[in-house]
Amino acid sequence: MFPNKVLFITGTNTEVGKTVVSYLLAKFLKKQGIKVGYWKPVETGVEEDPADGKLLSSLLGQPLEETVTYTYKLPFAPYVAAQYEGKEIDLTLLREKFNEHINKYEFLIIEGAGGLAVPILKNYTYGNLAKEWNLPTLIVGRARLGTINDCFLTAYYGKSLGINLVGFVLNGFTGKDLSEKDNPRVVEEMTQLPVLVKIPQSSQPLDLEVDFSPLLGKV
Repeated sequence: MFPNKVLFITGTNTEVGKTVVSYLLAKFLKKQGIKVGYWKPVETGVEEDPADGKLLSSLLGQPLEETVTYTYKLPFAPYVAAQYEGKEIDLTLLREKFNEHINKYEFLIIEGAGGLAVPILKNYTYGNLAKEWNLPTLIVGRARLGTINDCFLTAYYGKSLGINLVGFVLNGFTGKDLSEKDNPRVVEEMTQLPVLVKIPQSSQPLDLEVDFSPLLGKV
């Protein structure tokens, strides 16, 4: 058991809104007076400051260097970026950072890169990390057409590893895509996991106020 609460946020693919969900969840928890920490073990596609880490750092008043441990310039999977840039990821160091954060914050949000099957090292994925560290895991998926397959495959892989999957957040509801009406129900039926939160599409997504109460009982 961890001394405080922790949630690992993964996605059905890249660019599905993991960082937006991390931000909105952190904002929700902060307004409840909870001491929230954010950590992204690896951020790729970084030219100067890590954009995701900087965003959450500004929200939470958390030191930027604490929010991200490894950065790479190339926008690739961590394992691939590390090969190109000659900076291999040390899992022991990541575990040390995790232990520091989980002891410091009442609620620690950990954001992955891409999805569960994205490799951190050769033959070691984010899914392996989530299982090894016993992390409650939230899957972020798109609301639109195509999400059923993406959600099912992500959940299938997660279950095959024995990960504690708490459910889904579906992001980007427009009200125009006819599939949005039935996608949540079918995802639940096929995965036997709940769709806990639905987030509308917005030109200013960080300004949204989203109720994450259904999620908190699962962590």
